[in-house]
Amino acid sequence: MNPRSPLLRLWLLWLTWVTVPCLSPAFAAVATEVSPAEAQKITAGVFALFEAKCNKCHGSHLERPEGKFGYIMDFQRIAANAEYIVPGEPDKSEFFRLVDEDEMPGKKSKVPAATAEEKANLKKWIQIGAPSALPPEVESKRAALLDKKPGTEVSSDENRINQSFLEKLLAYLGRFHAASTHLPVGLLTVTILSEALAWFTKKESWLSCTRFLVVLGAGGAVLAAVLGWLNDYSGVSWIYKTHKWTGTATAIWGLIAAGCAVLCECREGTMERARLRVTLLLGALLVSVAGFLGGTIRYGIEHYSWFK
Repeated sequence: MNPRSPLLRLWLLWLTWVTVPCLSPAFAAVATEVSPAEAQKITAGVFALFEAKCNKCHGSHLERPEGKFGYIMDFQRIAANAEYIVPGEPDKSEFFRLVDEDEMPGKKSKVPAATAEEKANLKKWIQIGAPSALPPEVESKRAALLDKKPGTEVSSDENRINQSFLEKLLAYLGRFHAASTHLPVGLLTVTILSEALAWFTKKESWLSCTRFLVVLGAGGAVLAAVLGWLNDYSGVSWIYKTHKWTGTATAIWGLIAAGCAVLCECREGTMERARLRVTLLLGALLVSVAGFLGGTIRYGIEHYSWFK
């Protein structure tokens, strides 16, 4: 076959596309291979990180650990749970993402976020397979932590008993934030359909529908934004921050759109109606981005990835 043949080139391209992803894990494994002594050193660094910044809320000594996750010092158990750790693949490990994006420990924790060096060491630990072997002196310390009886220390949940009734009430109301977002997302998006039909049919009657949708949607956006600020969430990642401020901007923009729709005449074919439509389009875009980021907080940025 002619080496310059388009068919041969296409076949080679396909072969490369298929084989490279299959071989890359093997190459990665070779690249991250370390000696037993080096592996123990890396694992000891992870132990120090977990002990200093995670064990207080996720230790085996707690009767009610945060997130019902109370075995932070049991490395074998963590590595066996694919929801937290995917040995050899830190980018697919939810636990690494939480630490890397400073969501654990959260912003309300009394301990600082992991340093760049601690994050790098945690990533390296996962890359080499998340081993559990520790130097003897560190292993004895871990055994002592694992042997502590449940109930010997109070959990962070019990520390909230000291909150006032108002603080507890506001935090409770904040839990309804996720449920409240469905109304503004739906209504502010459907206003685009309403205005598209108005533009296509040239009928003034569609303006009443648009006004109803945008006023109700703006009210729902304001409610969702308020509940979002009340929500007792510990995330401090860029995704969470972007979601919070995009949601707040959506509520403000919704009020602007509602004001344009109600206070202006907005007759078909006028500049006022054109400005209203641009405002509605931007509002629908904002609420869509805020909704996407809200889902990303829970499911990760690659949630919509085709190959995930």
